[in-house]
Amino acid sequence: MQDSHFFWNRCGPQNPANTNPGVAVARRIFVQIPAYRDRELLPTLQALFEAAARPDDLRVVLCWQFGRDEAGLASEFRRWSRLEVIAIPAEDSGGVNWARHLIAQRHDGEPYVLWLDSHHRFVAGWDELALSMHRTLESSGVERPVLTAYLPPYEPANDPAGRTNAVFRLALNERREGLAFVLRGDDVPNWRSLQAPLPAHFTSLHFLLARSAFLRDVPIDPELYFFADEIAIALRAFSRGYEMFHPHQMLGWHLYDRGLRVTHWTDHEDWRRKHAASILRLAALYRGEIRGTLGIGEARSVRDFEEQAGIRLIEAPDMA
Repeated sequence: MQDSHFFWNRCGPQNPANTNPGVAVARRIFVQIPAYRDRELLPTLQALFEAAARPDDLRVVLCWQFGRDEAGLASEFRRWSRLEVIAIPAEDSGGVNWARHLIAQRHDGEPYVLWLDSHHRFVAGWDELALSMHRTLESSGVERPVLTAYLPPYEPANDPAGRTNAVFRLALNERREGLAFVLRGDDVPNWRSLQAPLPAHFTSLHFLLARSAFLRDVPIDPELYFFADEIAIALRAFSRGYEMFHPHQMLGWHLYDRGLRVTHWTDHEDWRRKHAASILRLAALYRGEIRGTLGIGEARSVRDFEEQAGIRLIEAPDMA
């Protein structure tokens, strides 16, 4: 697959993931990773596969938005036979959700989908732990569970000693122009004593595991630039009958320090225009004015979401 600004590069075996007889179909996970000029990318991929209990059950698609100083990394991707790469020069990138939208088109029938970032570490057997939690929720009667988390932080220069052991619950942290916009992770007290995933109000886009129907029901909106996309996904998923949960056990770690990578808005002068358009789109979504595939579903309303989350999605700026 190739056009004027990106090409498709399959590393390793050429068989489509859903025809490999050595992989148990019921356990396959379609892992989506957008990466923008991130020096943590290779350590993340290595940790992802090495820590997995069943690495052959993973099919990882990477949207690699690379700088000119990174082009030599392409040969490194051949270490992993279960990795496929969409390679795009950084100057041609449309942002993280644009990249996620591209990746989603590569789904090939895997029963589970997992959204990650390109700066992670993982506990041993993270894949089995996550799938077990998701299946436990289904067996308890939850029809459409979503397992999602802000993973605790790690420090690349002090790894693994700099890893924090914690389980976080997502909460609203910040408003912009009166709109619910930025989330935070709050420590869950006594999390080691928990026996089941925690009911949640919001989603994280750096760790979200669901049945692959989620790609059809709640596709990424490429027009939302950054930040509040996580609240938008939660609202849209909830309105379609999905239930969010946080894992009650450690699954991995996430790098929150953006000073260790180049951000999209550093490179692209038009980011303010994208951000302003995103604000307008978000406000329309919060008002319930966007329906259909990228909008509010029919199962539950915006007001239903606000009541279960205990917040108003829109407040006058002087009330925030």
